[in-house]
Amino acid sequence: MRVPPWLIATMLLVLPTISLAQAVAPPGWQLGILLESVRFSRGLVDAASPSDIAAGLRPSAGTALALTLARSGAVWRGELVAGWAGMRPQADNESVAVLDRTTHLTRMRLGAALERSLFGIGAASLALGAGPTLDWWRVVGEDRVRVGGAALVALRLPLGTWMLENRLGLGVSESPFVPEDVGETYETRTLLSVTLGLAVRAPL
Repeated sequence: MRVPPWLIATMLLVLPTISLAQAVAPPGWQLGILLESVRFSRGLVDAASPSDIAAGLRPSAGTALALTLARSGAVWRGELVAGWAGMRPQADNESVAVLDRTTHLTRMRLGAALERSLFGIGAASLALGAGPTLDWWRVVGEDRVRVGGAALVALRLPLGTWMLENRLGLGVSESPFVPEDVGETYETRTLLSVTLGLAVRAPL
């Protein structure tokens, strides 16, 4: 799985290898902006072909942008997320990948998560969370709603009353594709997604 160089460079600059801030952001409401790189598994697979040559269809790698609203306590934290992601259809097997540059896919997401702080790393803290997701996909002019869930690991560094966050996420949902998109020999698969993101949060 290839991660965009710009995201790696940004995260290396902000990783808390030294104590950049000693103040901990106080409990309360926070508004944030989240930027993520997203990678997907196949959502359709040709069941009529051997597994080593079977073609599949997936959303291509893309970028997601979201607004977050969180309520933080001393240990627990609740979060609401509203976001957008853009990508294209990608057909592939173990040898070849073909990206359809004539077609756009979009995903609008509403999500919620309950998180718990695990332990501190210098001035930073590590948290683990999970919650449900509701995705509204736009696929070739058709709207499709899919239910799923997501888990995340977040490393947060307080910068005064602001918060900087590095986030790794894993999502699971129904596929946005249906066999009629490609052919009757294709079968739907659970769609998995992996995200690597960076968020900035400010108190309200």
